[in-house]
Amino acid sequence: MQQIGHEKTLRLAQLGILLAIQAILTFTPLGFITWLPFAVSVTLMHIPVIIGGVLLGPLYGGLLGLFFGIFSMIKASIAAVSPVDMMFSPLLSGSPVASVAMCVLPRVLLGLVAAYLFAFLARRMRTTFAIAVSAALATAVHTIGVLGLLSLFFDVLPLKQVFAAVVAVNGLLEILVAVVIATGVCRPMLRALHRN
Repeated sequence: MQQIGHEKTLRLAQLGILLAIQAILTFTPLGFITWLPFAVSVTLMHIPVIIGGVLLGPLYGGLLGLFFGIFSMIKASIAAVSPVDMMFSPLLSGSPVASVAMCVLPRVLLGLVAAYLFAFLARRMRTTFAIAVSAALATAVHTIGVLGLLSLFFDVLPLKQVFAAVVAVNGLLEILVAVVIATGVCRPMLRALHRN
């Protein structure tokens, strides 16, 4: 009985740490890596959700995704930089339901895909590869989900052309960054958790 209480406390502490990291990445410039010569900005804000999904499972991965979506709406509502940012705000977009769906659904799905895919793959391949594949596919699902819903709900000018370019450049860079960071964080954490 005491072991169950300890494990639950540990999971809640890990969730709290990942939520704090998520908030810091969302509300500070630390959430983006910008390569000015190429005008490319890669987000890091999805990575705590992937890490949470892999380490803590679908419930906590989904919760982290939900908070990622909520944080995104808050950020877009108080600090929108571009017209596209305003589409993520239920207060500024002119279509609150679409904004909420666009912010929340792909982010919850991000945590669920990472968790379920890792659980499935970890039994079939080495843990390092399972983490990498889960991070890559969850990031791809997230990117396609956000851009797909943006295209569906909002009539954005050249979105079809931009969609292909973003998926090709930013999407691939975000997948690469997610694979490197998630694997680097999750692999030693899983080893440490299984030792205790």
